Amino acid sequence: MRTGQSKLCPVFFKTTIPSRGSGGGKLAGMKESKKRRRIRWRGILLGIFGLIFLASAAVTGWVLISHREAETAIRELRAVANRPVEKPAAITGTTAAAAVSEEQPAENDEPEQKPARLVSMDFTELKQINGDVIGWLYAQGTNIDYPLLQGEDNDYYLERMYNGRENPSGSLFADFRNKGDFSDQNTVIYGHHMTNGTMFGSLEFYRDQDFYEVSPTMMLYTPEGDYLVELICGTDENGYDTFFSFEFESDKEFLEYVESFRSRSTFQSDVVVEPGDRLISLCTCAYVFDNARYVVMGKLIELYEPLETAPELPEAEQTAG
Repeated sequence: MRTGQSKLCPVFFKTTIPSRGSGGGKLAGMKESKKRRRIRWRGILLGIFGLIFLASAAVTGWVLISHREAETAIRELRAVANRPVEKPAAITGTTAAAAVSEEQPAENDEPEQKPARLVSMDFTELKQINGDVIGWLYAQGTNIDYPLLQGEDNDYYLERMYNGRENPSGSLFADFRNKGDFSDQNTVIYGHHMTNGTMFGSLEFYRDQDFYEVSPTMMLYTPEGDYLVELICGTDENGYDTFFSFEFESDKEFLEYVESFRSRSTFQSDVVVEPGDRLISLCTCAYVFDNARYVVMGKLIELYEPLETAPELPEAEQTAG
């Protein structure tokens, strides 16, 4: 065994440790070549990482600038719009015509006074800026305080502001298949879920029951009149599916449609929906699963001016004569 081992050892060392001379120089050259290649690849990788960093910084900078541009434009438009700052339907409006239609005395031959729609915003200047403006939506406790637009398709305002300038924030806009006066049984409004909370970025607040309890309504201002929006439900929908309907063949179909959303709602409300009611559905991207959408549905309630009643005369004047 020892003899065999002594014969193997020299062979092993000869194949692994070259002797001094030309063989050693060749090995050294190979090592140097490998070292140069490693340095070259390291430089290439550093260059690639540097380009990625610069590209990311450029994209981030562009996004921040775009967000700032959109926010500045909206602030300027809000100053023009002069949206009422009062709480919804708490100052001059009432939620139903019947609530302000006081009975006329039987002996009064004058025709019954009809209530007028409450119109809190003048859309004249907004329409001059952009004729596609159809309303203004405000939700207390959120960042939702924006004009509503409607284009000839559902693409134009996806990445355009109200002034037509391209911007990734886009605008809040109605489905092009809707009428622009909110007379459809269901008007659908789309908006981006922006990471900075703008547009419909705060719509997902309604996943929280406590938030709904604090802010159960929104305000919709239109050229025709104001609406109180009583929120009914909020649901996650699959963006690959068709889940919106705009008109319904029957009252039964309408009520079943509302219930199909309500049964899956992220919050619970006591809002009663009846045949003849009109809906508004607010839709934005969600990230709970692939291509998800979060939809908040509300009922539109027309607001009216309170009737001015004649002052009661003192009893002495009533009996005089």
